[in-house]
Amino acid sequence: MAETISQSEAARRAGVSRTNIQKQLKVGRIQSAGKNKVDLASFNTWLASKQDIDQNTELSQTGIIPYDPSLPVFKNLQDAELYKTSYEARLKQLDYDLKSGAVVRIEDVVDALSSQLSAIRTRLLAIPAEMAPQIFNCKTVAETQGKMHQLMVRALEELSEDERWIQHLQERENSFLENTSESTTA
Repeated sequence: MAETISQSEAARRAGVSRTNIQKQLKVGRIQSAGKNKVDLASFNTWLASKQDIDQNTELSQTGIIPYDPSLPVFKNLQDAELYKTSYEARLKQLDYDLKSGAVVRIEDVVDALSSQLSAIRTRLLAIPAEMAPQIFNCKTVAETQGKMHQLMVRALEELSEDERWIQHLQERENSFLENTSESTTA
């Protein structure tokens, strides 16, 4: 006698409703094995084919093509040339964007940020030495707090007015404006 499972169990295993299993029974994709029973072998065959169809549908919807070494990467030479031309155009666009200042190299950003963070670190580490003599003479908590606040604000203002950083930003902006005006007149 063939193994059987209930329609409810088949629905649970397939991740579908019991009604869906009954429809599959009606059209003959799954074999019935009595009232509310399903032939396990035919169910497993149907489930395997359903999973293949679901996977293929999902792949076609996402546009992801699974790698198969037996298949060529491109369908024909025209597709390969189109891809190559597109790739070269993207490289030229990236080069133009880099030269015009629309994009920057990660290394440049890291260098600029590192120098700025170094300046911040140096200034913040200097605060205790600057504060100690002034705070030592304070007589009340409010006076101490006021002095600390005053020194912290001054340190932060100095950092925000860092000439090198402002100059660097202005140079980049001027360079970008020059490059864009040259490209529009050319």
